[in-house]
Amino acid sequence: MSSNQPRVIEESNLSHAWGRVLLHVLDHSKRNLAPLMVSITGFADGLPVEDIEIRDALDATLATKEKKFPSKVSALTIFPHDAWVRQGRLPVPEFSKWYLEHFFPRMQARDSHNSRGTYFERMVRFQGSKKGKDGVIGLQQTNQLEHITSIWRRDRAKGGSPRHSALQASVFDPVKDHTGGKMLGFPCLQQVSFSYDNDNQLAVNAYYPTQYIMDRSYGNYLGLCHLGQFMAQDMGLSLVRLNCFIGLPEIGNNWTKEELQPLAALVRAHLSNSDAT
Repeated sequence: MSSNQPRVIEESNLSHAWGRVLLHVLDHSKRNLAPLMVSITGFADGLPVEDIEIRDALDATLATKEKKFPSKVSALTIFPHDAWVRQGRLPVPEFSKWYLEHFFPRMQARDSHNSRGTYFERMVRFQGSKKGKDGVIGLQQTNQLEHITSIWRRDRAKGGSPRHSALQASVFDPVKDHTGGKMLGFPCLQQVSFSYDNDNQLAVNAYYPTQYIMDRSYGNYLGLCHLGQFMAQDMGLSLVRLNCFIGLPEIGNNWTKEELQPLAALVRAHLSNSDAT
C-alpha cells in the first residue's frame, strides 16, 4: 500500500476535476496511487458546469475501443436524467415507480451488463432481510431515496432536521456481491449519502473502493450530480457540491499511457487556460 498522502482535487467545473484526476493517475504508477478525494462545486440551475470539449474528447477516445461506453451511458446507470426530464421531473416516489416498471426492464433487455441491476435500481429497490413481529425473518425491499425524502419532510414539518447519518443509500449488497469473482464489474459504487447545512444547501457524498478513471469516472461524477439535482428538488434544497472518495483510482481496462497522451495534452491545455483566467 502506498504511503503517499491522500490527494484532494477541488474544482468548480466537473470536466476540469475529471481532467486533474486523469493527469494525476497518468503521472503516477499504480503502486504509488494513494486515496483520492474529488470535490465538485460548480452548478448552474442544478446541473454541473462542464467543459464540453473535454467531455467530447473523452467520449471520442472511448469510442476507439470495443465495449467502452460514452460518459452519458455511465451516468444514466446512477440516475437517468434525460428520462426524468421527459417525464416532467416527477417526485421521488412517482419517478421510482415509473423507472422500475418501464425504464429499467428496457435497460436489462438491451444490455446484459445490467443483469445484476443498476445503481439507481438498487437505491429505489434495495432488498434485505428483517425480522417481523412474529419473529420470522423475511425478505423485504425498500425505496431508500423515498425514505430519505419522507423523513426529511417529516422532520422539517416539525421544525427540526433529520440526523445526517440517516440520509444514506446503500448500493453494495454482500449477499449478491460477495461472489469471490476476480472481476465483478458492478457495483463499483458502494454507497451514497446526502448532507445539508443551515443555508438550505445539499451535498452528495459517494464512496468508491476503486474507480476506473477512463472507463467510467466522468459518467460517475455526472450521474451523481444528476442524482443530487433529483433529490434536491424533493428536499427543497440547492445542490452545491459533490464529494467523491476513491480508495484506489486506476486508468481502466485495456489502456496504455501512450495512447492517452493526445487526450492528456488537450486536458492540460484547457486546465492551463482555466488557471490563467
